[in-house]
Amino acid sequence: MPRVGIITSDFKFYHDVINELKSWKIPFVSLDLKDGIPDDVVVILSSIRDDIDLPGQVKAQDGIDGIRRAIPRLLNKTMFKDLIIGIDPGPKPGIAVFGDDVLLEAFECPTVFSVRNFVDSISMSYSYENIMIKIGNGDKPNREIIMSRLSDVDIAIEIVNEKNTSTPHKIHDNALSAARIAQINGLYPTKKIPIKFSRKNVYEKEFTTLRNVIENKNVLDRHENSNTQT
Repeated sequence: MPRVGIITSDFKFYHDVINELKSWKIPFVSLDLKDGIPDDVVVILSSIRDDIDLPGQVKAQDGIDGIRRAIPRLLNKTMFKDLIIGIDPGPKPGIAVFGDDVLLEAFECPTVFSVRNFVDSISMSYSYENIMIKIGNGDKPNREIIMSRLSDVDIAIEIVNEKNTSTPHKIHDNALSAARIAQINGLYPTKKIPIKFSRKNVYEKEFTTLRNVIENKNVLDRHENSNTQT
């Protein structure tokens, strides 16, 4: 199973990145150079304030920046070909990020005015060849605020028809809607919306998520190891 290794003398960064890795459910291990680097560690996270330089190392400003820089390595890539940011406009907009059709993250912004900061953070942390923003065409007042605040970003922006992205209303989730919006235009077939919904597993049912990619790789690795031993 691919893991993130952590080597840092930056106490604040260490605790920040561990908290984020636990929140994202990404497997990790704290490393000591004298013990060597395990074979399953595919990327090493350190702080930009660390002096040490290592192969496969990513230096980051904070935990979230580090995770975003490390994710392509966990998926056996150096960078994503296509990064898509989906935005569901509203008082608390939803944001979702796909890298090469894998749902990497989805969350709700505290206010419509904070969207720009999140977009800037996402675009600066991930590695990619192409990037696009897709914004749902609902909630015109808040959509126009978002568009105004993104007016000078160097990213292509597309307004898409968000019809059915809030189905069903009883568990409406802005982040989920943003993920659906990001997949509109041939990538998101509405017929795939499950009839029975559960907040607990709706993301795994509808999308290929970072979590299930890592978990499936873990199962595959165990299977290959078992075959090798037999």
